[in-house]
Order: sequence, then structure tokens, then C-alpha cells
Amino acid sequence: MIKLFKENPNFRKFLMFSTFLGIGDGMFSMFMMWVVHYTYQNPVYTGIAGFMLAAPMVLGFIAGPWVDRWNKAVVLRFTTFLKMGVAAAILASHLIYYPGVWLFFAGIFLFRVGTVFSSTAYTSLLPRIVDGDDIVKANVATNITGITGGLIIGGTMIVLLRNAINGDGGFGPLYIILAGTLAVSMFFALLLRSPEGRKAGKSTTKAYFAELKQGFAFARKGVMLPLIAATISMSFFNDVAYVNFPAFAELHMGDASGYIILSMLALTGSLVGSIIVGMVDKKFALWKILVGGFLLAGAVRIGFVQTIQHHVVAGILVYVMYIGLGSMISIFFHVLVQKLPPKGIISRVDTSIKSLSAVAVALGALAGGFLGRWLGDVNLIFMLQGASYVLIGICLISSKRIRTLPKIGEIGNSE
Repeated sequence: MIKLFKENPNFRKFLMFSTFLGIGDGMFSMFMMWVVHYTYQNPVYTGIAGFMLAAPMVLGFIAGPWVDRWNKAVVLRFTTFLKMGVAAAILASHLIYYPGVWLFFAGIFLFRVGTVFSSTAYTSLLPRIVDGDDIVKANVATNITGITGGLIIGGTMIVLLRNAINGDGGFGPLYIILAGTLAVSMFFALLLRSPEGRKAGKSTTKAYFAELKQGFAFARKGVMLPLIAATISMSFFNDVAYVNFPAFAELHMGDASGYIILSMLALTGSLVGSIIVGMVDKKFALWKILVGGFLLAGAVRIGFVQTIQHHVVAGILVYVMYIGLGSMISIFFHVLVQKLPPKGIISRVDTSIKSLSAVAVALGALAGGFLGRWLGDVNLIFMLQGASYVLIGICLISSKRIRTLPKIGEIGNSE
């Protein structure tokens, strides 16, 4: 990993860019929703803000053909500039007058549209600047730096939020940090280079829809179909549990601060996931890693629910391991999206999968809300999530297509 950083200057710039952009994206998603909730105390406004965050992701597949045609580094520059502009506009309005709710709504929507384009350009660019043998190391490196930065910024945000609530300076310092972080990512975006020219392509509507269809068609064939079914199921049950997470944390850790503590520990668990990836990627066939990952993650999730009821500290340790296993599964799936499709259609495949996952997330949140009221016992919801992982693992091992997956280093894509 260190060798890759030293010998590939374009990857060094990419790593710095992804670190600061990831921090900025995470800050915006968490902070802006909370600001709308705290400022207006209106569930309707909070619901609209949530819709503005989710809607662009559901329709993200529309961006795929365009990003495949365009130079990926240029896409990242334009989208980062858009995000920086949104943060700067909110900061300026805060300094001049109090921001109105419609500015927040418009800002959240535009920021999320930028994320739709930037996230798939990011996924498509990395295989172009890193050799296939190093793609796992590159993904692990970006994961580690982003999480480390997130832990630092997350701690700072907690302090500043408390100060804002207590009336010490309002939200101004948070707006400044957000805009500054995105400005740094914009600097590194200007240094990025993508080894491709801007593709003119055909601009007819018929050609566009043909390209759009190509992404969904690839996602449905071969080993991609059971993999996508697994990740969509995972997304659905994750959000079934996620909407009940504050209640679960408050039940077992005494007050609302438990939610913050477990959320920060989730970042630590993601670091554990990166370490696990480095330990297993060259030793085992990928199908064994994925099947074992789902089975073990499900068992650990159920064990977490049982353990935290009696021993909070032991439960937290089990929780970190669960997050690590989930992070490992996500990293390997992300690498597969970069390695299985031809490089020319990665964005179309990536956005198709993300749109389907976004639908699953929305439905999972809705189902989680109803289950939370119907079951009454929040522990059962998290045990259900664990059981779903075990079932996904059993379905994967029963798939002949999945059992053909070799070691990750033996998988490669074409131009």
C-alpha cells in the first residue's frame, strides 16, 4: 500500500482528493439533516430534506451513460465545484442573514445530484490510474484515510454542535469547516488526471437509451445477478435496522449519547474491515470470502444483540467486529464493480446498482418503521437483520455462478 502511494503520483492525488471529499460528503449528509431538524422542529421539513437526499440516488442510473462518455477527472472537478458552491452559499447566507429553509432544500438537492455523478466517476476512475493487481490495496487505502479523517472531523463536529446548541457561535464554525474541507478537495481535484480523452459519442436520444440499457443488461448477466441480489437484500435489511438504531442505542446505553457513541464506533469497525480485507484477499477464493462473510456477519449480529443486553463493553466489541465484516463485504463488492465490467461501461453498471440499492434502502426504512411499531421489541429487528445475512450467505453458496469466483487478483476487466 505504501509502495503504491510512493510510486503512483496520480494515485497520491486521488487519495488526498477522495479523503477530503469523503469527509465533506459525510459532514454534509449528517450535519444538514440535523440543522433542518434542530432549526425548524418541523417533521415535514425534516421529511422533505430526507427526500432531497434520497431522490437523486434513486434516479442515479440516468448519470451512468454521461459519465462513461466524459473524462472522469473533469466530472470530479465540476461536481466538487458544485458541492463547494453549495457549502459557500449556505455559509454566505449565514453571515449575511439567517438561511431560509428553501435554501437548505435546494442546497441538499444540488449537493446530492453532484454526489450521484461524482461517486460513479470516482468508481470508474480508480481502475484507470491503478493497475488491476493493486485495485484492492487502492480501495483499502481510500477507505482507511477516509475513515480516519471522518473520526477526527466527527469528534470536532460533536464539540461544535454542542456549542451551537448552547448558543456559543451558532452553526457558523461548522459551515466554515464544511466549506473549507470541500475547498481542499477541489484543489486536489484540479490535480487529477484521467488517462482518457473526452468521448464525444453519439448524442441522440436513441443512443443514450441504448447505452443506459447496456448497464442494466450487464448487471443482470452472469455472476453479477446473484451478487446484486445479495447487495440489494443487504441494503434493505440494513435500513430496516438503521431506522430503529436510535431506539436500540437508547435502550441499551441509557440515553441519546449512545447513538453517537455507536455511530463513531462504526467508523472504527470499518477500519477493522479494511484490515480483514488485507488478510484474506490473497489467501481465499472470493466466493468463500463472501459466503463466509455473510454467514459470520449474521451470526455476530445476533450475538451482538444477545451480548449487549448483559455486558455493554463486550457487546461493543462484538459490534465493532460485525461492522468490520460488513465493511469487508462492501469493499470486495465495490472492487468487483470496478473489475468485472469492461472499463467503458463501469459507470453505467455502477449507477444501475446504486439506483436499485437506493430503492431497497427507501423500502427498508419504510418497513423498519412499521416493524418498530408492530413488534414492539427493537431487539427482534436487529436479530432479524442478522438472520437475513445468514440466509443471504446460504443463497450465495447455493449459486453455481458464485462458486466460480476465484481469488480477487485473478479477476480482470477489459477496455
